Amino acid sequence: MIFYVTGPVVSFQECLRLPDEGENTFQIGTDSYVNPGFPGRFINHSCDPNAGLVDDTCVVAIRQINPGEEICFDYSTTMLERLWELDCFCASPKCRKKIKDFDLLPVEVQRRLLRLGIVQNYILEKIPSLDTLIQDIPAVTSA
Repeated sequence: MIFYVTGPVVSFQECLRLPDEGENTFQIGTDSYVNPGFPGRFINHSCDPNAGLVDDTCVVAIRQINPGEEICFDYSTTMLERLWELDCFCASPKCRKKIKDFDLLPVEVQRRLLRLGIVQNYILEKIPSLDTLIQDIPAVTSA
């Protein structure tokens, strides 16, 4: 565990009324978002992340993170809203150029993220077709 994302839980409509229009919120449910304080507000995206979110708000390492390396997670592992897409400039060799909802990712990317155990629970519950992707994927346990 690296840290917990903490802050008030707000609806989508409440996000729109925030000063930054919810730009830094994390989606944790169909209409639930965490408006994070420090340090969660400053975690960035990577298409090849070194961290991920489990249990809605717990940021965990998914590989060795070197001293001075920025902690990043894949924003798509928290998104399922069809209202938002962002150009990606993460500069990773695996960069997808667009950050979008989890179910719009290529199947091989979905499988990798599912295998790592860093896809929000509400996404797993909301998309029945993910069951076929999850089959035969061994559970990942946190160290």
